[in-house]
Amino acid sequence: MKLPTLKSFSAGKLESALIGRPHNLESICYVLNDAAPRELSSELRTLVKRWQESGPNLVKLLDSDKTLADRTRHGRTLLVPTASGRGHLLWLSTSPDFNPRSWKDHALAHFLDLVVNPQWHKLGGPCARCSQYYIKKTKRQKTYCSRKCGSALTAATTVQKARKAEHEHKLRRAQIALDSWASKHTRLSWKQSVSNKTRLTTKGLTRALNKGELQVPGGKSVLA
Repeated sequence: MKLPTLKSFSAGKLESALIGRPHNLESICYVLNDAAPRELSSELRTLVKRWQESGPNLVKLLDSDKTLADRTRHGRTLLVPTASGRGHLLWLSTSPDFNPRSWKDHALAHFLDLVVNPQWHKLGGPCARCSQYYIKKTKRQKTYCSRKCGSALTAATTVQKARKAEHEHKLRRAQIALDSWASKHTRLSWKQSVSNKTRLTTKGLTRALNKGELQVPGGKSVLA
């Protein structure tokens, strides 16, 4: 697959923000969410993650990375006329050492599109469930890309908590049975005795003992 060149900007294949005019973030999300070549998406996600972790604070990010700061200083501006008497300015990133065959350089161009975009603050993600980036519908939408993802993750968390509680309940029953076995004289192995009382499998009991979830009382051997 051939990499696009800077001419792609003027051809409309890669968009850049119009200064002073709202511009949607759909193209940025498109690249971030693996619709573009994976290498490009990965490089852009790395930049966006660092940007988000900085605050986002662009001054802080660039102060911490001199190479990145140097590469973001250069660009060219085009006048975009409108049907009215007004014109808009289109800023394009043009790093002096731009390599058209480098996914990292193309990711940087997309990243600069994002940070000069008047709607930059509406970029959300990655979603806690599906890891997709999205355009926020409200200021409070910070965790999930949709109600569907939010509900699904909440349901999964509820099931996980229920399973954990059930597992802990079984361990408590097993520990009581194991304590009882250790205090009695019986020919049954500890596993068979506890399994008979709790209906838990001997394999499961052995696994719990090896993981330290069951404790042997009074130092009695449970090797049998």
